[in-house]
Amino acid sequence: MSVDPRLLRPFVVLADELHFSRAARRLHIAQPALSQQIKRLEAQLGVELFERTRSSVRLAEAGRALLAPARAAVKAEEAVEEVAGALVRGEQGELRFGMSPGAHYIAQAMLAEAAGSLPGVRVRARQDSTGSLCDGVAGGELDLALGFCAESRPGIVCERFTDEPAVVAVGTGHPLASRRAVWLRELRAETFALVDASEGPGFNRVVVALCEDAGFEARTAPDPRGPMAWETAVRLGGCVGLTARSADVSTARDMRLLQLRDGFTFPLQFVRPALPLAALKPVALAFRRLGRDLAARGW
Repeated sequence: MSVDPRLLRPFVVLADELHFSRAARRLHIAQPALSQQIKRLEAQLGVELFERTRSSVRLAEAGRALLAPARAAVKAEEAVEEVAGALVRGEQGELRFGMSPGAHYIAQAMLAEAAGSLPGVRVRARQDSTGSLCDGVAGGELDLALGFCAESRPGIVCERFTDEPAVVAVGTGHPLASRRAVWLRELRAETFALVDASEGPGFNRVVVALCEDAGFEARTAPDPRGPMAWETAVRLGGCVGLTARSADVSTARDMRLLQLRDGFTFPLQFVRPALPLAALKPVALAFRRLGRDLAARGW
């Protein structure tokens, strides 16, 4: 015996309604089509499901016996369709997400929003330098990353979605530590901290460009190496550093953040695989939309 599972739903709906016209309307089909579907199911099962007269429809003995398992099968099909739909819409699944320390607080806001609006998505988050995150996306280890001054290269696409105000970081013993705000041109005699070139070449280029926009050539700390090169140069080396307001460095010990009166900003980007959008994981697309909506609302 081979039963077409698509015929079980019409059977269950007609069993609920016991009226062909009403059942057909619920199923959004014509009444003759419903009659044909019931006849096909009866033929496949080899039993009569309904007793029909000119004025009434009643469940036959076989129909009463088969209704409970048929209803369970329809519910199981609906559950499968619901889960499949959630996966397609990006409302369920696993997202391997990377976030740069330069976008720390924005990433926190996105993860908090996702916990409420995408509860079926399990996020495996990794914080690392933007350079390492780009490597992870290009290598297939990450589905999406939130980068800070990221630069497009083979294997990835960088989509700018918001700009964060630039601030100045200084050590607590620096002469500027008592200031609340400065103009960037006031720092022309200072040495600027950079990050390891392998970790964030885009950030280094933006810092140099901002100083050029302020009318001077940046003097930079030579050959920064290691994951804490920028922080070490600011905290212990007497350097000044440019960073974003959203960076987690704002909570670092022995460091002060000063407002930058120029209004300069740093770019934050989504870093995704260099694929057509339709080929990305649905959960990555959903998270990307969530981030854009948050940025549009001003976080």
